[in-house]
Formats: sequence, structure tokens, C-alpha cells
Amino acid sequence: MTIGDKIIIQRKKKGLTQQALADLCGISKRTVASYETDGRIPHNATLRKIASALGCTCTYLTDDTVSEPDVLSDEQFYIDGLREVYGDTTADEIEELISKSVSLFAGGTIDQDAKDRYFLALTNAYIACKKGSERSSITHD
Repeated sequence: MTIGDKIIIQRKKKGLTQQALADLCGISKRTVASYETDGRIPHNATLRKIASALGCTCTYLTDDTVSEPDVLSDEQFYIDGLREVYGDTTADEIEELISKSVSLFAGGTIDQDAKDRYFLALTNAYIACKKGSERSSITHD
């Protein structure tokens, strides 16, 4: 089931018109219609507003394998936790990085060796930052 199908189903369950959903989310009716029919995917902030207005999770809307509106993926649970602690900007940056990485790993024209090198570089960057953070907290204690 596509994101458009899921938006339509949830919108109708809530008894909302396209205009009512648009008003709740601060977008145009035409934008809602494009999400429902053209396969357009909302930006993260808009996606969160739509999910909230429809009483479902972003994971439900964007993941074709999720059929329950209230199921949070491990990724979304993590991002929601980041949002509470660090705010929207940091959570949005992490969510975008994860999304782009998933897209990269899932397909595209990059060969497996290049994907492996990217993952290794990302892992090394994480480890280096973590070590730097640990050293910083030791010297500040």
C-alpha cells in the first residue's frame, strides 16, 4: 500500500476532507491531493504533521511493510527520543541521514564495494567522535 493510499484511508477514518487535513497541517489542499494521488512524499516536518493529524505514525505512512497505523519502528522510536532531548533540528538531521543511507544501501548505481567503504567511513567517524567525547568528559570531570 502506498503512502497516498494510507493517507486516504486514515483521512477518511478521521472524517477529514483533503481541505480539512490541509488546514490542520498548514499546507494546501492541492499538496494533500498530490500526496494522495501522485506519489509525492512529504518533507519530514510535513510528514510529522500529517501523521499527527491522522493519528498514525510516520513509519506507517512511509513504510510499505507496516500495516498498523500505530506501530513505531525502532528507527522512529530512536528519532522521537532524539527529538525530545535535542529538538527538531538535530532529530531532522539524523532522520535525513538515516533515510539517505537507507536509500543508498537499498539500491542505486553504487556498487557493493563503494557501499561498504561508505559504511566503514561512517562507522569510523562515529567512533572518532565518541572517543573525542569521552576524552572531553574525562578532562571536564
